[in-house]
Order: sequence, then C-alpha cells, then structure tokens
Amino acid sequence: MEEIPILDLKKQYQSIRVELDDAIARVLAKGAFILGAEVAAFEDEFAEYCGVSHAVGVASGTDALQLALRACGIGAGG
Repeated sequence: MEEIPILDLKKQYQSIRVELDDAIARVLAKGAFILGAEVAAFEDEFAEYCGVSHAVGVASGTDALQLALRACGIGAGG
C-alpha cells in the first residue's frame, strides 16, 4: 500500500531554502537566539500578516497557548 504524504517538509524547505539558511546563519553569527533583530522582524511581519498592531514570538506552542488563555482571562480550572 502506497503512503499518501500529509506534509512534505522537504519540498517546503527546498522552496525557501536559501532564505531560511541565510536567516539561520545570521542568527548563529550574532548569537541572538533570544530577542534580537531577527525576532523583532518576525514579530513585525507576522503582526502585519495577521492585520494586528502587535505580535509576540514565544519559545513553544505551549507558551503560545498559555499566553492566549491568559489574554482571554482563562486561568486554572477554566
């Protein structure tokens, strides 16, 4: 039985490889893994893409969910 790929990360990577590799090299060269110009640029571009005034980059999906719940006033116990 042949597999049906759900997500082809290799193909997606190849389509943006040069841009992505350049961005990774800039971050590594600067050692700016937390905050820094690349994160600020991402936040600005993502906010614009979403049509909002601000966006915040976080470390993980769990952090993102926790911030979203807090922003909605949802705490422990629901």
